[in-house]
Amino acid sequence: MKLFIVDDHQLFIDGMRHLLCHLDGVSVIEECTRAEEAIERLEAEDSFDLVLIDLGMPGMDGLAILQRLRETGSGTPVVVVSAEEDIARIGHALELGALGYIPKEQSAIDMLHAVKQVLSGELYVPELVRERLSLYQSRRHPEHGTLTRRQMDVLELVARGYSNKQIASALFVAEHTVKVHIAAILKALNATNRTECVHKARSLGLLD
Repeated sequence: MKLFIVDDHQLFIDGMRHLLCHLDGVSVIEECTRAEEAIERLEAEDSFDLVLIDLGMPGMDGLAILQRLRETGSGTPVVVVSAEEDIARIGHALELGALGYIPKEQSAIDMLHAVKQVLSGELYVPELVRERLSLYQSRRHPEHGTLTRRQMDVLELVARGYSNKQIASALFVAEHTVKVHIAAILKALNATNRTECVHKARSLGLLD
């Protein structure tokens, strides 16, 4: 398993590297301290199993990395590991395709659990942050409830009968990312399958 840490603090990178070495199957952990360099390396190589990025970095930041990966249609999984407290920026990162948000203040055990959860294909966002995101999204898009803009895009294609592969192609994202979004949508709408999900979404006025 190949991981990539992007953070402007070398001390944090060193600590994260030590922590990630406890994961089974990790063979390579690469690092860099600048978003510009990270983008260049990610465009040249797409074999990373997970990229861990900070949001707040000098110059180009973590959001710029996510935006660039989205523009290029990269399927590289990315999770945000940051001390960022601006819920709008956290929400934007998730909308751009981040598979989760891990606060830097979490304990080593909780952080390792979060990384494992993301690697298993699940979205990771701490409960307190989820509550803040829910409130932020409901104020920003009252008609969308707790769904992000990207999740709404996925939901609309699910309603049209698109398969995960077709959704990934239409939105220029990895099929794995689509699965993560669908899992989050099902959870948000308290649905057990796609049919129930679409039915509930229509009853809530999320779909025409």
